[in-house]
Formats: sequence, C-alpha cells, structure tokens
Amino acid sequence: MRRNRRRKTFHFKPASVGMAILLIVAVAPWLAYCVINVSSDQVSAQIHLLEGDIGSQRASLRREEVKWNRLVAQDNLDRAVASHGLRLEYAPPERTVHVAADGRAAMPPSLVRALAQERRERAGEAVARNRR
Repeated sequence: MRRNRRRKTFHFKPASVGMAILLIVAVAPWLAYCVINVSSDQVSAQIHLLEGDIGSQRASLRREEVKWNRLVAQDNLDRAVASHGLRLEYAPPERTVHVAADGRAAMPPSLVRALAQERRERAGEAVARNRR
C-alpha cells in the first residue's frame, strides 16, 4: 500500500508576530480602560450612598440640637427645678474652685482638706472591702 506523502496545506495563513503584537497593543489599553471604568463606577456609587447618609445624619443632628436647646432653655430649667422641689443657690466661697486662664485650679485650703479627708475615707472603705 502506498503512503500519501503530500504535504498538508492549510487554508489560512498564520499571523505574524508583528500582527500579534499590534493586536495586543490595541486591545490591552481598551481592557485596562474597561476595568478602570467598572471600578470607578463602583466607587462613585459608594460615594453617592455615603453622601446621602451624611445628609440624613446632618438632619438628625439638627433635630437633636433643637431638642437640646429646648431642654436647656431657662424657662424649662426653672420649671424642672421647681417640679422636683430643688433650690439652686451659689456655692459658698469655701466650696468654690477658681480656674486661672492658664488652666491651674486654685482651691481654698478648707476644700483641699475636705477632699483629702474624703479620699482617705474611701481608701479605708476599699481596704475594708478587700479584707472580707
């Protein structure tokens, strides 16, 4: 039996290396543009959602400020103090702490002694609790 040794012929011409490089150079920037566009669309959508959230937070802050200002109005404070039967008076001079402009506090000696006594009593209570 005779072998057919004819060369097989293809009906298309293989692309050259130059054409392949040209195709890659043309397609690569387009693919990069598509990827960047998709990611920027996602970022812009997230920014839009966060801007809406900021608007709602600002509106909520305004509502809370109005409520707080209403609560601390002088008439409401006076009414609340009177309803609880409290009398508000200024502290006596021996219980007053003066704060200087540089942030240092000046306390009368009697107040310093009273605070030190209170700290000693609390420390004694803590020691007694720990002994049990």
